[in-house]
Amino acid sequence: MIVSHSRQFIFVKCRKTASTSLERELVPQLSQQDVWTPISSPKRDGNNHHSAWPVDWLSARNKWFSDFIGRNSPLHWRFFHDHIAAARIANLIPAEQFKAYFKFCFDRNPWDFVVSLFHQKTAKGRFHGDFDRFLHEFPIEPNWMLYTVDDEPAVDRVYRYEELDLAVADISCRLGLDLNMRQRDKEQFRAAKDYRPFYSQSSRDHVARRWSRAIALLRYDF
Repeated sequence: MIVSHSRQFIFVKCRKTASTSLERELVPQLSQQDVWTPISSPKRDGNNHHSAWPVDWLSARNKWFSDFIGRNSPLHWRFFHDHIAAARIANLIPAEQFKAYFKFCFDRNPWDFVVSLFHQKTAKGRFHGDFDRFLHEFPIEPNWMLYTVDDEPAVDRVYRYEELDLAVADISCRLGLDLNMRQRDKEQFRAAKDYRPFYSQSSRDHVARRWSRAIALLRYDF
């Protein structure tokens, strides 16, 4: 997550969309007045990503505590985390800034997204089972929840992950930045790139129903 006051943009970080790779390109071009959350592998510390409020301090440094208290708990005062929702960001910065800054994010073909997430969670030992069980039993949060408010997009642009190079070129032009996306993070979890063999007709339909709004917005198909 990035809130750049120097460049006047907000980057909402969605899951499984090369957002960490893009963060790694954006952060070195920011100033100390900007806000960004920590990046791992290789590690890069965040800047002003939590407040001095004890609940925020503990949540920023202890994942078990943030999971216990809930990252969007009303107990938080001014706590930024990597996959913070646009609705929460809107409550943490002045309304005129949220309105004026260029707000953007990425989303991904949901059938491909779920397969990618399945490989990641399996590789990290956070899920044990087949794909169909993962689809129906694992708590998957659609990226739609991160970039919408009251079920409507709250960002100025939702880029398609599948058009990453074109999107990065557009972002570079809009923000006056020199971005290079040669390095991609987290690709090691998945060898097979074709998501279609993982699906039966019923599981395909399940994704179509649950991700119907993102599919319609970004014109995805199976």
